Amino acid sequence: MSKERGFLGCLGCTGVAAIVVLLFPIAAFVGFMAGVLPGLFLAVAPSLFVYMIGWRGLRWLCGRVGAAAGFGATGLRSGRVIDFVAVIPIVAFVIILPMAINSDIEQEASTLQLTDKISTGSIDLPDIVAIDLPSRYTRFGDVASCEAICLRLLYNAAVSRVLAVAYDGLARKQVVASYRIERRPQCPDPKLENGFVVWSGERGRGVTAPVRARIAAGDCLIREDGALSEARATISFRQIKSAQSSFQHPWTLKLDTLAALRLEIVTADGRVLYRQTEIRADPLSVPLRTTASGGRSTTSTYVEWSRTRLNRSPLGPDGRDVLPTLLGDAARLPDLPVQ
Repeated sequence: MSKERGFLGCLGCTGVAAIVVLLFPIAAFVGFMAGVLPGLFLAVAPSLFVYMIGWRGLRWLCGRVGAAAGFGATGLRSGRVIDFVAVIPIVAFVIILPMAINSDIEQEASTLQLTDKISTGSIDLPDIVAIDLPSRYTRFGDVASCEAICLRLLYNAAVSRVLAVAYDGLARKQVVASYRIERRPQCPDPKLENGFVVWSGERGRGVTAPVRARIAAGDCLIREDGALSEARATISFRQIKSAQSSFQHPWTLKLDTLAALRLEIVTADGRVLYRQTEIRADPLSVPLRTTASGGRSTTSTYVEWSRTRLNRSPLGPDGRDVLPTLLGDAARLPDLPVQ
């Protein structure tokens, strides 16, 4: 009887904790501030409560089956054996279910990376290159700007021209500008953006400062009309697959959380010089459990199925983790003008 009361008391406390954390997820954070164990208990309370009820039901079922099979009090109904037997399906469920769901993520990730072609050395580029990036990198008003990669290639004399590619509101690709360097006594306004990603190991404003110094010294950035067909190769960095947000679907078990970014260099005749696909996903934790979380870009808190973070073959913002090695000297900061 004391064992039964102890279980019911534990179940009741867990149920109250589950209700509290479901209604007020911030309670888990308060618990973590009070100590690791209180916070951890509150975070897993909803799933723990369900598993305890499930175990209790299975234990009762095992007892009835054992009694029907003729086991006496010293057999299956003795307590310890029946407790163990009732635990097995619960443990199998919380381990096998997330593993089965996560296997789809692994399979899709492998498929997306199947055609990757990784190079360990630098790649020689032809004289005319197109750069095809998401519009957040290339749009400057109504035209495509010469962003960081474009500036590095031109001011390091790695190419003679860069064709910038932008996307309109309907996601139709358009070549809106061709860029080259021309020596002039006075340069037109280059209209450079200031939001370039600073590459690893670089300080300050990255490529913008040396380029402005070169322009002031007469190495002008000239924008003209161009056609994508003129490019001998294309450097592209884009998202090829988007993911569903666990923040918006916290209780969906089979959720497509896989997102993929791809950096590739392809010649005009379709030959792949380089291709790397970055995989980002939030697979379910094993064993399956709940957790209290905070929004990645908000101050809100919520309860959801616990997930881990998968980041395979990372490219870095603007491809900066890969491009310095991939492009070699063409990717370095341009030299300052000779005084």
